[in-house]
Amino acid sequence: MFRTLSRSVTYMFIFDFLILMCITYFNAELFGYTPKAVIFLSLLVVTVGLVVLFLKGNYKIREFNINIKNTYLLLEGVIITHILPAVYLFIFASSLYQTIKFLLFNIFIIFFILRLYRALFHYYLFKIKKNKNILILGADERARVIADEIQGKYALKMKVAGFVDDNNSNEDFASDSKVPVFKNVKTLEPIINEYDIDIVVIAQPTELIITIPKGIDIYKMPDFYEMVTGKYYADEKTITELYYQFTKKRSLIYDFCKRAYDIIAALIILLVTLPITGFTAIRIWLTDHENPIYTQTRIGIGGKEFKCYKLRTMYANNYVPKNLKNGGYAENQEHDDRVIPWCKFVRKARFDEIPQMINILKGEMSIVGPRAEWDEVVRIYKEQIPYYNCRMWVKTGWTGWAQINQGHLFSLDDEAGKLVYDLYYIKHRNILWEIGILIKAVFMALGGRHD
Repeated sequence: MFRTLSRSVTYMFIFDFLILMCITYFNAELFGYTPKAVIFLSLLVVTVGLVVLFLKGNYKIREFNINIKNTYLLLEGVIITHILPAVYLFIFASSLYQTIKFLLFNIFIIFFILRLYRALFHYYLFKIKKNKNILILGADERARVIADEIQGKYALKMKVAGFVDDNNSNEDFASDSKVPVFKNVKTLEPIINEYDIDIVVIAQPTELIITIPKGIDIYKMPDFYEMVTGKYYADEKTITELYYQFTKKRSLIYDFCKRAYDIIAALIILLVTLPITGFTAIRIWLTDHENPIYTQTRIGIGGKEFKCYKLRTMYANNYVPKNLKNGGYAENQEHDDRVIPWCKFVRKARFDEIPQMINILKGEMSIVGPRAEWDEVVRIYKEQIPYYNCRMWVKTGWTGWAQINQGHLFSLDDEAGKLVYDLYYIKHRNILWEIGILIKAVFMALGGRHD
C-alpha cells in the first residue's frame, strides 16, 4: 500500500532487528538462562521491540531527528519493550535479583547502542548522504506546493533542481522561484543529464515525459505528495478520482471485517477500562453532584446527526468561567478553568471518550475514521473548507489517521490540515492499517500525547 522514498528506513529496521536479537540473546546466556528461555526472550524482545519502535515513530524518515524528545521516546520504547519479558521472568525465573539485573542491563545496552546508531545515522543522513535531485514538470500551484513540501523535509535528502514550464505560460512563477525554470524545452534528456536528476515529478501533463531517459523514477504529483507528507492532495481533479476509487473499493468483506473489528475492539476497550471509567465517573459526580455522562450532537456518515457519549470533565453548565472575554471561552485546555482540575489528565489520556464505545457498538461510529465533530462547527467547516463533505463518506472514528498525526485543533486552517489526512485514510483504509492506528492511538493516549 505504501511506497517508501528512502531505503534508509529498511536499513534502520534491519539494524534494530539485529541489535534487539543479538544483545538479548547474548545477555540472556550471560545471566545463565536455559537455552529455551534464551530463545524465547530474544524472540519476544525482537517482536515487541520492533512494533513499539514503529509505534513510537522511529521509522518515519521524513521526520527523523535525534532531539531530546525523540531520545526520550526511544528510551520509553525500549522500557515498554521489556514489560512482557519482565512478566515472563517474574513468573518462571527462580531468582528475582537475577531477573532485575538482566532487565536493567539489557535495557541499558540496547538503548545505548540504538541511540549511538541513530546519532551516526543522523550524521550520515545530513552530512554525507547525497541529495536526490528532483525535476518538476509544471509551473503552477501544484508545482509550488510539492516543491515547498520537499524543501521543508530535510531528512528526505531531496533537492528541487528545477521546474519545466512546457506551456511557457507562468511568468510570475519564474520570477518568484529560487530554482531554475526551464522554458521552450524540446527534450528533457539534456536537463536530466546536466543536473543529475534522480526523480521527475509530473505536476502538469506534458508530452515531454516521453523524452525522460530510462532509469529515472517518475511520479505523478499527487502520488509523490502522499509519499512525502502522508496526506492527500485535494483539488477538483483528485477529489473526483478519490470518489471513483472510493465507490470501486466498496466491499462486503471489508465492511463485515470492519464491523467485526469495531465490535471486538470496543468491547475490549470497555472491559479493560471499566475500573478507570467507573472510578472517574463516581469522582466527577462527587465533585458537583451532576450526571458524569453527557451527550453532544455530532455529525456522522452521510451528514447524519447522532448523540455522542462522553464523560463530563468540566464543571456543570451553571459554572461560570473566571476568564470570560467578550462572551467567549478559553480554548487552551491548560488554562481553561471550566475543566475540573484533576480531569486534565483524563482528557489527555482520552478516558473521557471511552463512552463513545457505546456509539461504536450501536453502529454510529467506528474505532478508526475521521473525528466526529459538533454539528455547530460542521456547518461552519462545510461552508469555508473545500471538500469538507468528503470526510462524511465513511463513519467517523474514535481515533484516526488525522488524530494521531495532528491531534485535535481549533482553527479553520488546522481543520483544513486534518481534512487531507482524513482523505488519505479514505483512500488507503484497510483493516490491518486500522489496527495499527488504534494501537498507536492507545500508546499516545497512555503517554498523554493524544490530544
